[in-house]
Amino acid sequence: MNLIGIPIGFYGYLLPGNINLMVLELYRTRRYSLLFLILFLILFFETLYCVVTLLYLNEIKGNDVFLNAVKFVTFSLLFLMGVWMIFEWKKGSTAVGKATIMRGLLSVVINPQQIPFWLFIGILISPIISFGNDIYASLGFLLCNAIGTLTIMMIYMIYGNKVMDYFSLNLNFVNRLIGFFYVLVSIYSFGNLVI
Repeated sequence: MNLIGIPIGFYGYLLPGNINLMVLELYRTRRYSLLFLILFLILFFETLYCVVTLLYLNEIKGNDVFLNAVKFVTFSLLFLMGVWMIFEWKKGSTAVGKATIMRGLLSVVINPQQIPFWLFIGILISPIISFGNDIYASLGFLLCNAIGTLTIMMIYMIYGNKVMDYFSLNLNFVNRLIGFFYVLVSIYSFGNLVI
């Protein structure tokens, strides 16, 4: 049942965002040594968030104050990232590329979206995999999750650039589009959190 980690890792990074765009940009500009370091950091922090959330799943589920704080931080970061992405349109392509990498790196390290994601996944998979009780099952799941994550990153690197070239899209346009999406989602989510 550890193989379920592959589609979970794949799904976790399926939607375009700061991390995917960073990987796409590093591959496009052939900065392979930095790209490999970033891929390692993605896997490290993905695993860290996964392990911590799943090991403390019951405590997190029962702590509404903590969950609301995580949601507030998540929506705030999403809003700020969106505004940052929208207002960098005046910059040149080099500055946009650097900002994309900085946002991606920030999203890798400080990613409060990971806690709600792994909480949801943990509730789904806890009847199947007793995370923490069986070390081999846990390690197998983490390995499969890493495979899924690397697979979607490879798809973004290779095919994302082809799609951008095919539709004659530039990174600045894609950043602005995702930025508007982030702002709208965060405003909607704040409204739901308050109501």
